Amino acid sequence: MGFFYKHKPKGFNYIPRYYDPQKEEWERKKAEAGLDSSLSHEEQLRLEMRKKWGMEKDKDTPAERRSKVLRAIIIGAVVVFAFYFIFCTPMFTNLIAGLMGK
Repeated sequence: MGFFYKHKPKGFNYIPRYYDPQKEEWERKKAEAGLDSSLSHEEQLRLEMRKKWGMEKDKDTPAERRSKVLRAIIIGAVVVFAFYFIFCTPMFTNLIAGLMGK
């Protein structure tokens, strides 16, 4: 009778692994220093990529710094001009009054 057949429960093959963040950090530091470490080739490549990408991100050339400062000054000037135009000129209040029909 296949209708009343109960299947056996499927086995669960869980292998617990111990994760030690201090040991992983130690291995990473050893690999950075060029000492013999137990990191796999893939992990060493990943470490090199992180180092290279991180270094290039932190470097700003003087031209990039100047352009960032200039951009900030221009944006600040536009904001100050807009604030002045909106709150300190009667032209804005006249414009609003004209749109309202007064």
